[in-house]
This record gives sequence, C-alpha cells and structure tokens, in this order.
Amino acid sequence: MNDFLFQPIDKFVKLSKFNLSLIKKCCSGSRVVDLLLHLPVSLCRRIGDLEKISEKDKLTVVLKIMDHAIPRGGSFPYKVMGQTPAGELITVLYFNYNVHFIRKALPIGGNFTVSGNVQANADGIQIIHPDVIASPAAIKYHLGPEPVYPLVAKLSNRVLLYVMGSLLRILPTISDWIPQELIEKHRLMSFGDAIGAAHRPKTMEDLSEAAPARRRIAIDELLANQIRLRQMRSRLSSLKMPIFRSTGVISDELKLPFELTADQRRCLEDIKRDFESGKPMNRLIQGDVGSGKTVLALMSMLIALENGAQSALLAPTEILALQHLQTIHEFFDNLGLNADLMLGGNRRMRPRQIEKIKNGETQILVGTHAILESNVEFKNLGLIVIDEQHKFGVLQRLSLIEKSQCPHVLAMSATPIPRTLLLGCYGDLDVSTIHTKPAGRRPIETVVLNASKINDLIPRLKETDSQIYWVCPVIGESETMIDINTRCEYLSSAFSKENVRILHGKMKPMEKNDIIRQFKDGAFKLLVSTTVIEVGIDIPNANIIVIEHAERYGLAQLHQLRGRVGRGREFSYCVLLYHYPISKIGRQRLQLLRDIGDGFLLSEEDLKLRGAGDILGKEQSGFSTLRFSDFAANGELIQIAKEMAESVDINAPLTACLCDIFGRLNFANVCN
Repeated sequence: MNDFLFQPIDKFVKLSKFNLSLIKKCCSGSRVVDLLLHLPVSLCRRIGDLEKISEKDKLTVVLKIMDHAIPRGGSFPYKVMGQTPAGELITVLYFNYNVHFIRKALPIGGNFTVSGNVQANADGIQIIHPDVIASPAAIKYHLGPEPVYPLVAKLSNRVLLYVMGSLLRILPTISDWIPQELIEKHRLMSFGDAIGAAHRPKTMEDLSEAAPARRRIAIDELLANQIRLRQMRSRLSSLKMPIFRSTGVISDELKLPFELTADQRRCLEDIKRDFESGKPMNRLIQGDVGSGKTVLALMSMLIALENGAQSALLAPTEILALQHLQTIHEFFDNLGLNADLMLGGNRRMRPRQIEKIKNGETQILVGTHAILESNVEFKNLGLIVIDEQHKFGVLQRLSLIEKSQCPHVLAMSATPIPRTLLLGCYGDLDVSTIHTKPAGRRPIETVVLNASKINDLIPRLKETDSQIYWVCPVIGESETMIDINTRCEYLSSAFSKENVRILHGKMKPMEKNDIIRQFKDGAFKLLVSTTVIEVGIDIPNANIIVIEHAERYGLAQLHQLRGRVGRGREFSYCVLLYHYPISKIGRQRLQLLRDIGDGFLLSEEDLKLRGAGDILGKEQSGFSTLRFSDFAANGELIQIAKEMAESVDINAPLTACLCDIFGRLNFANVCN
C-alpha cells in the first residue's frame, strides 16, 4: 500500500489548477508524500483554550455577526462585532478595507469561522485582518486546535487543512521499512501513526523535535541519508582500477624545505594504501589552517604521475588556484613537470590549453570552475584533488569525476568538520585528520575590540614592523557596514597611500596576483581586503589581521581568516572589530574565538550555534539540508540511524521506498 504515497494528490482530492500549482510550490511537489511531509509549524487555538491572550496568539473561533461599524475617518478601522456560541464578544478589525467586500463576506446574522492574530486590550478581544473566513461546515472535518502550515503567497491555510484532512482520512496502512524489533527497541511510532500524529497536534509540545511523531520522522530522514551513503560506498568498493604504487622515480627527487609532521606522515600512508588497494580512493584530509594539507596533495600527485596519470586540482577561488600553482613551481622546480593553470578569464589561451590537456602534455592542471567545462578533456585523469571541498556542490564534483573512467578523489578541508557532521554527511568518505601544526608556529592572540576605539588601535599598528591585513565585509557602499573603499581611504590617510593597497574579488586575476606578490615581497605594509584572502594566502611577515564587522561572520570563517597570520615564527595578533548593534549569538561567537584556538573545538561550537547547513554553506555544501532533524542537536538519533542502516537490506523495495520519500541522490553516473 506504499504506492499510495507516490500518487498525485489530485487523484484523491478535488482542487483547482490554481490551488494545485500553489500546493506544488509550497510543498515542493504534488505527490501525497510531499504533502504529508509538509508539517505544521504552529497551532491556531480556540477561544475556550485561551487562559491568557497575547498578540502572538492566533485564534480560530465561530462567530455570529452582530453588527458593522463603518468608520467616519480614513485612519480608523472598520469594525465587525461578533459573538461566540459561549457568549464572548469579539471584534474583527480591518484597517485597509473594501466596504462592499466586508459586508458580503460577513453579513449580519450569519455564522462564520474566523481565524487570525488576536489581541486583548481595554476594548476587549480583537482579531485584526483575519486570514480565514469560512462557514463552520467548511472545517467540520477538523476538531481541536487547528494546525498552521508554512504557506506561499495566495495559498490559504484553509486549503491545506482541507487537503491534509482528506488525505489522512484515506491514508492506508503503510508497510514499515524499519523492522519491528528495532521499532520496539527504540520505542518508535510506526511511520503511518507518526504522520497522522504530526498533522493533528494538540499542544505546542507536539510540534517540537522531541515529540514522538517528529522523532520518528527525523530518524527516517537520517536513516535514508545513511542508506544513501552506504549505497555510494558499496558502489565505489565494487569498482576496479589500476594500482598506483610509489616507485620513487619522481617523488624521491622532491626536496622539501621541512620535515613532515607525524600526522602528515600518517595521512600520506593512508593515501598510499588507498592507491594500492585497487579501489578508487575517496578520502578527505581535514586539518586546521596551516596544518600542511597542501603538501600531502602535491606528494599524492607525484605518485599519480609515477603511474602515468594526470592530476587535477580544483580550487574555489582564483587567488587560491594561483597560490597552488606557485607552490607547485616552488616545490617541483627541479622535477621538470608540466603544470598549467586554467581560470575563467584566460579565454585566449584556452584552445591551446585544452589541446595539451587532451594529449597528456599537461601533467598537473590547477584551476577553478573553468576546468569543469565540458570541452576540457583529459588523456588519463587519475587523481582529483578538491581543495576546500565544501565550497563545491555534488554536481560540480561529479562533473569533474566524470572526466575520467574512475579517478582517485582526495578532498581537503581547512574547516574542521565536527564528528557528528562527519558521521551524518560524509559517511562515504574515509577521513584522515592532521591535528598538529608544523614546528615553530606560535599561538595567535585574539582581541575583541569595539569599533569606537579604532583611533586607539591605529597608532599601535603604525608602531609595529609587521605587515597587516584589514578585512572588510563589502565592496560597495552600504548603509549598515563599512565598505572596503571607505576604510581604505581612512587607512591611507593614517599610514600614507604608498603603504596601503586594496584587494577584492572584482579585480582581474593577474591584478590580484600582482597585489599579493607585492605584499609578500614587503612592498607595502597594509592590505585592505574582502574575504577573498580567506584561504590559500601564506605570507610569513603578515602577523596582524583586523577583521571589521567581525560580528557578521561565522566562527568557521573567522577562524579561517585568523589563519592568515601566525605563518612565521613571530607573535601574531587577530583583532575582531565589532560594531553595534551586536546580537547575543554574535557576541558569543566573538568570545569563543577569543578563548579557543583549536579549530576542531571551534567547529563543534559553530555547529551548535548555526547548524550543519550554515557551517558548510547551504548552497554549496554538497549534501541535502535536513528538514526534520539537525546534525548539531541530534547526535543520538544519527547514531541510531547508523546502526539501523547497517542492519537493513539497502537494496530491498521498502528501503528504496524510504529513500524515494526523503529524496534520493543519484550516484549512478559516478565512475561508470
């Protein structure tokens, strides 16, 4: 009977084309299951249920219309007086009104169900601009408190109530994908009962995540997520590919100017084991800013080259791609390798580049989204390195993977990913972690400062020999924030124009690269920039960073920006400059950054403050944002879902039904 869930709603409920289109937009689909998973967010209570009325309350009540009071002046409301069956007097107010419409909608002597926001004052109980007016018979199918659903413009709660009620009345018994013993073990409702209860809440507690119905639906969503991860891992493990062995023909010639840390050596061994397994590598290297992930990626590329394979390094920004190419030239200068850079702007060079990539002359290609274009073909792409992997969505990553029969994939993240997020979102990845930083790095002292004290800060900055980053949140003029040009003008007058340069994302790639090169060479003291410097910039003499409007950034981004300093052996400072007004969470965020230097600990705190979608970026994170659960708050449910996923048949029809209900990511074309 589970097929019922995937039928179109207009097969069972009579609706106009207009309302059907609104429901499809509101519920992200027009199947029965799309509506049943569109859960209420509030309750509209009956007048008899209210002991105390506040302006936040929403009220549904049956009124007998007693009288109309037409205002004499335009600034006064139109009043409709009504009486409940229990005798309470209620006034319905309209401030923007059409007299003809109100008289027709609420004629004297008629009985109507009226719903809207309520307030109580000296004039009694009032409903201002009701959003529902209907005959009592129109909602007779619903008893008790009335659920309030998320809506789109022009769709009324009354229509959704009618459709939901109609579907729930004919909802058949649903075969459960969770075995009965697990349902009993974890004290769960059946899925069908959970759906029914979720749409018939009696109290506000029934709308909370802890409510039994909501808890069951959250576990189903997490279980579907875990099954998808198992399916992807199973598919990858079934694939065969040539073994990559470190022969030393090229890598032994690499002369690093430093010793690898113990964590780096361990991560490199993990990568070598993946190469030698005969299976495609799908590994994430995570480490704090400055922990030395890039050098591991470069050494992995050398192993791929020793086995006759090309490598591609995908970076989220042009500046970071340029930095990677410079690092490759710096480390690989004596190896005679052919590395190329592909950015979005160098169109004139593109045909020649594409030809060299296709014939295998280009051994390492570094680039931004430009290398994802369909006309970029490789002769033998064997290794893909994705830097700051959470900046890319699933489809972007797949479009690069599809340029090879079956490449190894090495992802890197300088945003340490919390354990619960790793478990919930990245279960298909093998994870290697770098905890230690290279020897000699000093801790960064972080200071939180009110922007009103900027004039006290400037003289202290002028006295230091260190170079300085000054980060601004916006390029153009803003009513609420200090833009980069305004701040640059102020700092130029304080430090002299020769000592200040500006950098932002709208500049041409070569212009940005030239500014960074000059800053690295010590040609000027202060770089005023947007967050374009967030990743990949390594300038040892820049030991101070000032972050303007720090209250507007997330913890992860603030920590990334702070990581631009502390690259040398001198003491480093991060000044978090905040402006009023500042929220409670904004203040918490700055205090946490001031007190905690460990990126892994900060990532856990950031997850608690912002949730999984925000910490990795909802638009770019590459995983579906959860609708019914939260990775930060539901670590226990994630563990339950993981255990369940290991005990169910991932290829069973009921399992497929579960994944279809909560949305299936299609990995069918990965590594065909």
